[in-house]
Amino acid sequence: MKKQTLLIGLIGWFIGLSSCENSLDKVNPNAVTAETYFKSSAELLKGVNGAYTTLNGSYLVGNAYIWLHDLRSDDFVGTTLADDRGEILRGTLGVNNAYTERVWKGFYIVIHRCNVVINNTVTSDPDDPSGQIKNRVVAEARFLRGLAYFELASLWGGVPLITKPVTDFGGFVPRSTQKAVYEAAIQDLKDAAATLPPTYEAADNGRATSGAANTLLGRAYMQMNDYANAKTVLEKVRSSGLYALSPTSTENFQEETEFNKESVFEYVFAPSPSAAEDEGDDYAQGQYRESTNGTRQYDMNTGNGIVLPSPGLKSEFEPGDPRKKTTIYEVGDQWAGGVMTQESWKKYTLSYKNPTPGNVTSAMNRRIRYAEVLLMLAECENETGTAQAAIARLNDIRNRAELKTAGLPTYPNTKFPCNTKDEILKAVMHEKRVELAGEQVRNRDLLRWRAAGKLALLGGEPIPYFQANKHELLPIPQSEIDRNTALGSGGVTAQNPGY
Repeated sequence: MKKQTLLIGLIGWFIGLSSCENSLDKVNPNAVTAETYFKSSAELLKGVNGAYTTLNGSYLVGNAYIWLHDLRSDDFVGTTLADDRGEILRGTLGVNNAYTERVWKGFYIVIHRCNVVINNTVTSDPDDPSGQIKNRVVAEARFLRGLAYFELASLWGGVPLITKPVTDFGGFVPRSTQKAVYEAAIQDLKDAAATLPPTYEAADNGRATSGAANTLLGRAYMQMNDYANAKTVLEKVRSSGLYALSPTSTENFQEETEFNKESVFEYVFAPSPSAAEDEGDDYAQGQYRESTNGTRQYDMNTGNGIVLPSPGLKSEFEPGDPRKKTTIYEVGDQWAGGVMTQESWKKYTLSYKNPTPGNVTSAMNRRIRYAEVLLMLAECENETGTAQAAIARLNDIRNRAELKTAGLPTYPNTKFPCNTKDEILKAVMHEKRVELAGEQVRNRDLLRWRAAGKLALLGGEPIPYFQANKHELLPIPQSEIDRNTALGSGGVTAQNPGY
């Protein structure tokens, strides 16, 4: 594995709408700027590497981002989780929550770095005479910017749309509508999908591909209830022949099988040779063993994690479904340092490889799996296609080798007869939950199904604290409102409802 190269000294910290109000009296005429630095495609490549690096950092996938999705779903329980994470879990988060501020800032750092690459002034490069490398790198930046705006729209709704490098400390930008932000993300992803390659050589694994762009585009279309366009782009991924389900679900969370046929997009982390844990998204999911002297939120030796799989998730797995063992440590399971005494989170851990109690986390993080592509297609087919096609995509999942060996029935079956559109959607809801638990998918699914009036298929509202016209979105960080005086201009309120 290789860690993406961090671009140092060119882009720095995000200075856009979160910028400091102080200005410099003097300008260094020899200072490096985007205009003077980017003179070749190779230098543009360093620029986009900086955006990848930000995604991997502690503001985003390295920590805070995971909380904002999974803790707002019905797959996690735990009322004693400390600090700002507990606010997210209980739905009591306020405008000064540290995790919302980190993720907001993190995605705008990504956007700023992408803007610098996209708006580059490289016109010719003897080492890239056709411009192929430059065009690919710009497409990667569009993918990453599209990803960032998609996330911002789904988490906060309307946010400032910034498409050029910000150099003016006073150049504040108002909020756009959620629809406008989704549309901007969709345009970026469409442009990226048209240019990105379908695959890379091994040395460049982890970079965005056309398949990843089309899959993320499908996610965006679905959140806008545009199932027809979502089906079109997702079918491109399925029909490409580049992806397939791994024989077992466990292989998707093992270091030895990273970048397998089921991986559509994953972030690259370097395992730590000395620290007590590798830097992966797992330490926001219950597997992290804090190496500081602070209060430990999770005790994986005995399974006394304060954030645990919810009873609803545990009961969702059918008897004999091997995906439960991939997802959850069960009572009596061997774990580094002891035996589990209660059920706890397992995905993304490397306890099978690192027997030392502290070394439990994983250095690989699959963000999009082909299984999700098939399940999104099943939902799209149910909305705009045929029942037969929807059931076929569900059975693609059920025909995974380990599920067939376990004897799980295909669809339709006694529990899921699939005779009506709602019955098929109920099967999709079930299959997505057990297949993708803890992978930052459930929260957005609930948002979409709630808006469509379909939560009755789940037995009603699954989030006990949920208040309509509030908990659909996160609060805009108060620090952002204080700094960006234009945030609430143009007839748009600065803060989301209910906060």
